[in-house]
Amino acid sequence: MNKNSIGLALLLLAPLAAGWLGDHADAAKYLGIGSVLAVLMGVVARPVAPFALLLPFVYAAAALTAQSTDGVVALIVAIAAAVGAAGSLGLQRGLVALLGAALIGSVEPAGSSDVLHRCAWMLAGASYGLLLALTVLRKTSVAGVAVRPQAAVSYALLLAVLVLVAWFAARFGRLAHPWWLPLAVVAVSEPVAARSAWHSMLRVAAVLCATLVLVTLADAVDAPALRVALVGVLLLAAAWQTARHPTLLALLLTPVLVLIAGPAPGATPLGAGLPAVLLACLPVFAATCLGHFAFWTLRSGPQRLPA
Repeated sequence: MNKNSIGLALLLLAPLAAGWLGDHADAAKYLGIGSVLAVLMGVVARPVAPFALLLPFVYAAAALTAQSTDGVVALIVAIAAAVGAAGSLGLQRGLVALLGAALIGSVEPAGSSDVLHRCAWMLAGASYGLLLALTVLRKTSVAGVAVRPQAAVSYALLLAVLVLVAWFAARFGRLAHPWWLPLAVVAVSEPVAARSAWHSMLRVAAVLCATLVLVTLADAVDAPALRVALVGVLLLAAAWQTARHPTLLALLLTPVLVLIAGPAPGATPLGAGLPAVLLACLPVFAATCLGHFAFWTLRSGPQRLPA
């Protein structure tokens, strides 16, 4: 562990801690979401890092259309497909941030004044995160794997279908923070099997199951001071090991955002409704594993672009 990792974790945590402990939970939530997603884009998709400033606008589009299922589904599917298509440039991991903003907005319908208030804080957080990515993290990046355009098109279709399935499963299962399930599915996804297709499928299954455990634990945390501490620990782990183990980023992104979002008002905690949670999640996990296995094995010809 080095001083840079500790410093980055503290820089990301300080505004959150100030908001939570100062009884400004709503401001801290959107400030934190914006900063974490912007840093994600800056580290794993540096060429498009400035697009982090679009995060609040994507959130606003989803929140304002959340009452119209057709409209918000079309937005989510379009962004999920864009994430997959970005695989042709190796930028798919970073564009997950834009999908995250859309998914969160899709379950937080609100009027224009409330959305404007939230977006102002999210824009402040995104600007702060972008500043960190371009200064403190200017020498830190996690290279993505670029695939051939034909493979990227198929990968975009795969992600669009999986996100749609996960989004509806989370809604029908009445999960707390229903956005976390489709976000976890996309965060763990890779367009190329790092080793064998079997090994990579087992990796996807393990990360999804571990994500479920961490998200369930994160959702049970109510005390602001404890949430501050846990977010700090997870951010420190991500800052320390992500460059060497990118899978850790896929694992920690969703529980960090759940901790930042805080307890879902009016929703049954995930731990209290575990049978319903498993009923919603396990079919989605199975579809994700099988869909990726089929994509990795049935594509003809090499998928990865030569370095």
